[in-house]
Amino acid sequence: MALLSIPYGKGYIEKEVDFIFEKVNISEEKLPHTNEQEVLRALNEPIGKSLEGFEKAEKVCIVTSDATRPVPNELLIPALAAKLNEIGIKDEQITIMIGTGLHRVCDHPEMEEILGKEITDRFRVVSHDAFDPSKLINLGTTSKGTPIHINKEYYESDLKISLGVIDPHQFAGFSGGAKGVSIGMAGVDLVNTNHFMLTKPGASLGILEGNPLREDIDEIGRVAKLDLIFNVVLNSKKEIVKAVFGDVFLAHKVGVEAAKTALQVAIDKEADVVIASAGGYPKDINMYQAQKALLHSALAVKEGGTVILCAECVEGIGSNLFVETMNLGDTPEKVLEEFAKLPFRVGAHKAFLWAQSLSKAEVIIVSDGISEDEAKILQVKKAKDIDEALEMAKAKISTGLVYSMPKAGSTIPMLAE
Repeated sequence: MALLSIPYGKGYIEKEVDFIFEKVNISEEKLPHTNEQEVLRALNEPIGKSLEGFEKAEKVCIVTSDATRPVPNELLIPALAAKLNEIGIKDEQITIMIGTGLHRVCDHPEMEEILGKEITDRFRVVSHDAFDPSKLINLGTTSKGTPIHINKEYYESDLKISLGVIDPHQFAGFSGGAKGVSIGMAGVDLVNTNHFMLTKPGASLGILEGNPLREDIDEIGRVAKLDLIFNVVLNSKKEIVKAVFGDVFLAHKVGVEAAKTALQVAIDKEADVVIASAGGYPKDINMYQAQKALLHSALAVKEGGTVILCAECVEGIGSNLFVETMNLGDTPEKVLEEFAKLPFRVGAHKAFLWAQSLSKAEVIIVSDGISEDEAKILQVKKAKDIDEALEMAKAKISTGLVYSMPKAGSTIPMLAE
C-alpha cells in the first residue's frame, strides 16, 4: 500500500492505494527554505538596482497580488517597510495596492486575509479596479499595439515596487517581474489585447525568450516606470526558497533561473493516468485558477490518457466568460474552433486553454465546488470523491503508468528527449 496525498483547498486528500505511482513534484531536499533569512538576504543584496536615490520619495506604492496568488506578504512587506524606514520614508507615505488585474475589487475583509490585520492596520491599503476608467491613466501603446492603461495613483507615485511569486505561467513563460504591474494594475483593454497573444508561437509555459506576450508585458513595465521588484520562489509548502530584490528585469531573470531549478521535473515518459492537484488554496479557489494544473498535467499524460484533477473550487468555475465559451461547442475541437472566431476577452481564453488539454486526455474532476451540470459544461467527468475517481480510471491504473502531481500548477514536467 502507498499513501496518495493531494493538496485540496486548505487541507489534503489522503488515500491508501494498492497501486504503484511515481510522484512528479519538486524535490524538497534540493530546496532548503530560510524564509525570514532569505528575505533579509535579498534586501541586503539587491540585483542591479537598490533603494539608493529614492530617499526623497514622498509617495511610495507597493503592489502585491490578490488572493489568487500566494505572495508571503506577512514576510515581505514588514521587511521592505523597515528598509524604507531606514532611508527616511515613513509608514504614512506608503500605500499598498492590491493588483487585481481583471479579478474583482477587494473589500477590507479580503485585504485582511491577503495581508494580515497587522499590515492593514499599519498601512493605507487600496484595491485596483480595472473597470473604472477614472482610476486609470493612458500611457500610449506598446510596439505590439497594446493600449497602456495603468492605475493612475500607482503611476503618480515616486517609488513603485512590485511584489510577486515567480511561478511557471502557461503563456507568459513565468509569472513575476513586470507582470505584477503590467497586468495586475492594468485596464481591461490592456489585458485583453496582451492576452490575445496567447495563441501566437512562443507564448508558452516556461518560455521567456521569443515570447511575444512576455515581451509586451516587459515593455509595459518600462513605460509604467516600475522601479523595483521583490519576488520569491516557493516550494510546495509555500515556503520561500529564493528571494530576489532589485532591477525589474535583472532580478527577475535571476529568480526565473532559480524557479527553473526548483520547479522543472524530468520525466522519462508520459503516463497513462495523472492524479493532479493545483496545489491547494488559493490555487484551487476556483476552476479558472485550477485550469493551470490541468495544462501542466496534460504535459505528463499520454494522448488518450486520463487526468484526475483534484480542486476544491469554493468559488465554483470563477468566470462567466469561461462558461459561455465552453458552451459554444460540445467537443473540445468545436470550442477551439469557435474561440478563434471571437474577439479576445479574458475569461474566454481559459476555455481555449482548457479545451487544448481536453483534446489530449480524458479528465475526471474531484471538486466539492463544481456541480454535475457545471462538469458537463466543462466537458469532464465528475467523481464524488477520490475513491470514485480512481474506480473510474481503474482499467488504465491497473495496467499503466501512474503519476501523482501534488503541485501541478507550479510543476513543469519535462519529457526526456
